[in-house]
Amino acid sequence: MIVTVKAGQVQEVKAQVYCPICTHIVEATVLHGRKRDITKPGQHCAHCRSSLDAGYVLHWEKAA
Repeated sequence: MIVTVKAGQVQEVKAQVYCPICTHIVEATVLHGRKRDITKPGQHCAHCRSSLDAGYVLHWEKAA
C-alpha cells in the first residue's frame, strides 16, 4: 500500500502491533509519518497492560 504524506504531516491509523512483553498482537493507533511508523505514545497492551511504546508495527490497512 502506498500512502502519500506531505512533509510535516502525520496520519493516525489503526494497526496491528506486536507487544514484546506478552508476545500478543493487539490493535493500536499508529502515527504514520514520512520515514517510519511508530505507536502513539501512552497506549497500553489489551492483554498485559504494558506500554506499547516499544511495540513493533506489523500491519495497517488503509480504507479505499
